[in-house]
Amino acid sequence: MTHVELHPLPGTKRAAEVAELAARLHGEHRRVVIWVADEGRMRILDDFLWTADKLAFLPHAAWAEGVDVADEPVVLVSQPVNPNHAEVLLVGDGLPPLEWAAGFAEVHDLVAPGEAGDERRAHWRPLAAAGAAEEPAR
Repeated sequence: MTHVELHPLPGTKRAAEVAELAARLHGEHRRVVIWVADEGRMRILDDFLWTADKLAFLPHAAWAEGVDVADEPVVLVSQPVNPNHAEVLLVGDGLPPLEWAAGFAEVHDLVAPGEAGDERRAHWRPLAAAGAAEEPAR
């Protein structure tokens, strides 16, 4: 059963929120896959994670066909793969295939308040019906 956790997206700085959540999950010694909509966005988020916080380092890799990232604790993907055998999926942007996301023990997504987040909440509803979905307070 997949646990879906919907986090409030307080502003427009999605990459910063993704980086903060990824760092928290990594700090809990969780293996994470970060989903992004396409390879271009994956490169942008990869660059952001390298430069966002000069005082902290989030060990991560960007997955590509034929690249071994099995030992990386955090892996960015733009295809429905789980190359580091993560139990946690963090949605960086776009919406991943639901069937693929259901293979993770836990899914974290950032959802804008009100109508702006309706599409994302609706996307996760089938998994939430099977498990538990919540929007934790910050």
